[in-house]
Parts: sequence; C-alpha cells; structure tokens
Amino acid sequence: MMLVNILKGGYTLDENTIIHKLLEVFEYKNEYQLQTSNIQPQDMYVLERIFLNGKMLVKDLSKQYCIPPSTLTGIIDRLENKKLIERLRTNVDRRAIELIATPEGEIAVEKHMKEDKIFSMNFFNALEQEKKKKLKELLEELLNNVNKDSLFSHDNE
Repeated sequence: MMLVNILKGGYTLDENTIIHKLLEVFEYKNEYQLQTSNIQPQDMYVLERIFLNGKMLVKDLSKQYCIPPSTLTGIIDRLENKKLIERLRTNVDRRAIELIATPEGEIAVEKHMKEDKIFSMNFFNALEQEKKKKLKELLEELLNNVNKDSLFSHDNE
C-alpha cells in the first residue's frame, strides 16, 4: 500500500499526491459503505447526526452542520422514504420539525459505525505500533492547527 511505503521511507511523495491518494482511500470507503447500506454518504452523515443527537430540529441540523436547507430537504425526503427517520411536529412551535431516527435508522447507523471502526483499525494497523502512534499524534496536531478558511489561500505558500 502506498501509505505504508511512504511511512516506511520507501520513497517520498509531495503533499498534493499524498492528499489525493488518501482521498482515493476514503472514496473507496464511501463506495464500499454505499454498497453495504444503500445510503448515500451525505445521507448517512445526516442520519448519523440525528442518531447521535437523539432528535434534532431541521433548522438546527442545517445551521450546526452548514447544510443548505434545500440540500437538507432532499436528504430528509430520501431518509424518510427509506423509513430511516421520522418527521415530528413539536408542541412548542408547530412550524418546527423535529427529526428522529427510526429503529431501522438506528440499525443502519450502528452497522455503519461498526464498519467505520473496522476500517479505521485496519487503516492504521497497516503500520507498526510505534509508527501508528506517531502518525496519530501528527494527524491530531495537523487537525488542531489547520484553518479551513485558509486552505485555498495563496498566503500560506
């Protein structure tokens, strides 16, 4: 595997190539999980958020996770048609719609989360223990320091 060769010192790739090779790995993960669940990655993302929060107002889901309302409506419709979520009117504000995962939705998310754990374990287990530990430390530092707003700025060169 390319990542193993890079980390074992076999040869060095530039940052852009490394990012693209990692994206290929994660795209494979998305495709695999689409096949096993028949749920689009963006739909699963929303279903997970609903599941993990217990229930969510549509407006909060849109705001907290930066999902445009028009996009969210289509996702909610697909999840509801698959009987993975339910829309409920709240008693506090009849205009507000609360979303909850159905038992089928909960099962789908739990299966997806198990696959995520297996994927992560196997991904990192491609390295020796000490290198795995170092990579996790470096990735954590990178994630803590990266500023998403400046990722496409030429000022960082």
